[in-house]
Amino acid sequence: MKQQANKILQKTDIDKLPSLPHVLLHLLDICHDESLSFTDLAEILQQDSALYARVFSVCFRHKCKAVTHQQTDSTHSIEETLQQLGINTIKSIVVTAAAQIFFSRSSFERTDFLKQHWQHSLYCAHVSQSLAKLCNYSNPEEAYTAGLLHDIGQLVLETTYPEKYTNAFAQLSEEEIFHTLEQDEFETTHQQIGAQLLKKHGANNFVYDAVLYHHENIEHIQDAHPLVKIINVANMLTNSRFKVEDQQIFNAAKTLLDLDKPLLLEVLEKSKALLKNTAQSLEINFTTDDINAETAKQQRAGDEFKQIQLAEQVKNIALLDGAHQHFSRSGELGTQENKLLPIISQYVGILFGINHCILFLYDAKNNQISAISSDKQPTQLADISIPLKADRSLVSDALLHKQINHSFDDYSLDDARNKLSIIDRQLIGITHQTGIICLPLTMNNTAIGTLVLGADKAQYKMLWKQRSLLMRFANEIAHTISVSTAISHSSMSDKEQTDLLEQKIREVLHEVRNPLSIMNNYLGVLAYKLENDKPAQENVQTIKAEIERISLILNRLTEQESTTNIALPTDINGIISDLTNVFQTSLFADKNIQISLDLDKRITTLQSNANALKQIYTNLIKNSVEALPANGKLMVYTQDYVNVDGKPHIELSVVDNGPGIDKNVMSQLFSPVETTKGEDHAGLGLTIVKNLVNELHGSISCKSSDMGTSFHIMLPK
Repeated sequence: MKQQANKILQKTDIDKLPSLPHVLLHLLDICHDESLSFTDLAEILQQDSALYARVFSVCFRHKCKAVTHQQTDSTHSIEETLQQLGINTIKSIVVTAAAQIFFSRSSFERTDFLKQHWQHSLYCAHVSQSLAKLCNYSNPEEAYTAGLLHDIGQLVLETTYPEKYTNAFAQLSEEEIFHTLEQDEFETTHQQIGAQLLKKHGANNFVYDAVLYHHENIEHIQDAHPLVKIINVANMLTNSRFKVEDQQIFNAAKTLLDLDKPLLLEVLEKSKALLKNTAQSLEINFTTDDINAETAKQQRAGDEFKQIQLAEQVKNIALLDGAHQHFSRSGELGTQENKLLPIISQYVGILFGINHCILFLYDAKNNQISAISSDKQPTQLADISIPLKADRSLVSDALLHKQINHSFDDYSLDDARNKLSIIDRQLIGITHQTGIICLPLTMNNTAIGTLVLGADKAQYKMLWKQRSLLMRFANEIAHTISVSTAISHSSMSDKEQTDLLEQKIREVLHEVRNPLSIMNNYLGVLAYKLENDKPAQENVQTIKAEIERISLILNRLTEQESTTNIALPTDINGIISDLTNVFQTSLFADKNIQISLDLDKRITTLQSNANALKQIYTNLIKNSVEALPANGKLMVYTQDYVNVDGKPHIELSVVDNGPGIDKNVMSQLFSPVETTKGEDHAGLGLTIVKNLVNELHGSISCKSSDMGTSFHIMLPK
């Protein structure tokens, strides 16, 4: 039976399994939302067994830590897994699945089968998770996953033998005759195929067994692993033929899980509510025995419309991909915006049937948006600039609020035009249309500009239904302009780049100093309220000192001369002790990092710069904490009278028991390169440390192995 299952899997692997168009449409929409969160994405993916299995498979190939990986680790959620894969990989999976549905056969029977499978799988997943919690099973998320995927073998059989499986088996109940027919017809069963499929793509043995034995007689699994019993019971309870009067199933649940009927009925009720909410959000309607002919007809029409919408989405994706490639080539060449506008106009015509568009770009220096004129547009366009302020124009409002704006309203056209600003009326006139639609252009929440489309009422109605496509097109344009601008900046003279950088630094300094001042003021109030609490007062004073140090660091950005050459008597042991005390309730708390200090009491003071030493110590500790696992250990020690080339030095060392530093990183350790700690760390911390140590006329070295890492700083006395 296992051998036959593997033969079938050679024909149909996980990347060919179908998903409901309803789910794919929703995913395609949210995948192109710039504000998309991995939590939202994970929630949708966990509602469809085929899509979840695809992600699971890609994760296994990329060696991510998935919830059903060989070494199951519940601390790594599906959100973390998706973050490891990246949004572009997820988009590719969804687009591929949509394209396969688009090019595969479609029938009412197949859609009904897929809806029934989706309903039972998601229902079983919710029930499995609830049962796991009631049984105090250590990993309820694993139970959810096993419940979601327990019937995935049916999708394999349906894809491999479409006519035979859909017509002969889709309407059968989950009874013994079903499995007998499967065995007779295919020499294997869907549970055997599903288990082999998941094992092939990295499922652990417990998930494998849970899927394999979800139809097993209860007498055979009484002593099996809890996950096997949970999925078996959940499958029986969520069977489409299940009735409250089926006492045999409740007896089985009592035997296997020691759960009583009232509790199980409560679980079923809550799970049904979750399933209903999800189905409604995706516009999935189910056929029931009591449904009348007219309602059934409407449901089928709705399902057919979803297929049409998906086909339209796939077509638009193909067109957008062409635009993306064309835009990308232009952006990589650093094409000027007025040269890019004809390309944009071309694709506006191809995608939306619009003949007139105007491009406005954001001018950060003057906080306004300015029109771009191309060869085929009036040169006077270049004289139009609109302040980026509320209610000045539909064009500026679209960018301010980051949403599509338009001049079409329910009242008459003349009334609508009278309510518009003069500049909006002028733009309508320039486009030779009855109205305008304004698309905001943003990149990572940064303002790029606004694209104005001239349209009539009929075109507006059509385009308003395609808002998601409009915004995807706008995002492509914003990305291209952003890349083009970056290339243009790279071709600036050194002086121009320096001036631009200095301007940005001053803007950042201004914005950062405001919250720092507020924090400092509040600390003064807090110190007054805690005047009788000596330990708290010490912590407040340390934090105030750190805020003042941050202000000094920021000031250094605009100073021509370095301030670290100001050497004063400094208590290095005192600095380490004070900062470590603050770190105990901040940096160390989340991971429960343990630190031990061994400070040489012979050190009295050191002629050095206190702020530089604080920054050095903070960066070294932060660097170690970010690399350490939970419950990691740190040791910090100082030592007096260290001889370096015949000169007395003081040594400061920070040692951790982390995983060590990769040899490729070690070769560029003190350069601002990518680190092993994730996207949020640009490797600047150690570069700053190196520069500060150099300015203090000291030296720094590092030793690392799989046993840990140590940094050693030598400072002249």
